[in-house]
Amino acid sequence: MLDVHIDDFYMDVAATLLSGFRYFPRTQTLFIEDISGPDNMDEFGLHSPRHLAALGTLQWLQEEGYIRFSNLSRQESVDDFVLTSKAFTRMIAMADPQSLKGNRIGETDADNTPVFQLLEFARLQEDSTWTGELVKQYFLDL
Repeated sequence: MLDVHIDDFYMDVAATLLSGFRYFPRTQTLFIEDISGPDNMDEFGLHSPRHLAALGTLQWLQEEGYIRFSNLSRQESVDDFVLTSKAFTRMIAMADPQSLKGNRIGETDADNTPVFQLLEFARLQEDSTWTGELVKQYFLDL
């Protein structure tokens, strides 16, 4: 198991890409709390480290060419959020049957399961290890 912040990063990547996929190609306002969960600001009005980590994930995804957005609104949301072609094509690609951890989805579906379905299933299972493996395999150019 990796450090918690790396597991959170992989879960944030999955949540961000899946959110963009649900509305593709339409732009949307994406709230950071939709990725990281509720934010607990401190007595000085500063965001929590968890919230800032999710914000960092969005900025990293933009720098790497997976998402686009126009404005960052007070570290709370991004405007005109949309997936890029790079992210969209990776989301709709057919997953490698080896990605089906323990054949949870079923052997008959192994040849025609798109990456976005596998990523959604892993995220809903709250399996950060499997989600991390999928993010590394399909979105990080290792």
